[in-house]
Amino acid sequence: MKQNPAILLRPAQAADCTLLARVLRPADRAELAASHPGQVPAELLRQFVRRSAHAYVLTYRQQPAAIFGLAPDSWLGNRACVWLLTGNSVAKIPKTFFRTARRFVAAALSEYALLYNFADERYAAALRFIRRLGGTFDGTFYQTPSARFLRFTFRRK
Repeated sequence: MKQNPAILLRPAQAADCTLLARVLRPADRAELAASHPGQVPAELLRQFVRRSAHAYVLTYRQQPAAIFGLAPDSWLGNRACVWLLTGNSVAKIPKTFFRTARRFVAAALSEYALLYNFADERYAAALRFIRRLGGTFDGTFYQTPSARFLRFTFRRK
């Protein structure tokens, strides 16, 4: 497969969080605002990266297109919270983005039997993306003042 030199996957750094926060897709920004009201997106991203055992940035033309990671419940457990936030430029590299996410989920499931998180039910594209990656929704949710968040899981087969 031919590689595009404009696309790079590498460990996430604090500076990536600041850069991505400036160009978050509107639905990602809305999801963060609903799940963490009153908090600053760049600081939330830095917190997510710090809490993660693995956190990566997918860059396009040297700018963050997506940041994602994996935060285990405990260091000896078999469950981890998987998370992802995207910037506007991710739409320019949809195939690479999907393949990268699929490989990340597969690698994470080799380490943890269960991956989970909650997604804003208003973010239809994210719900489709989770399903396309093999995630399932079990009907569990939590409600914030502005949105309902649906629990999803990925399970090792």
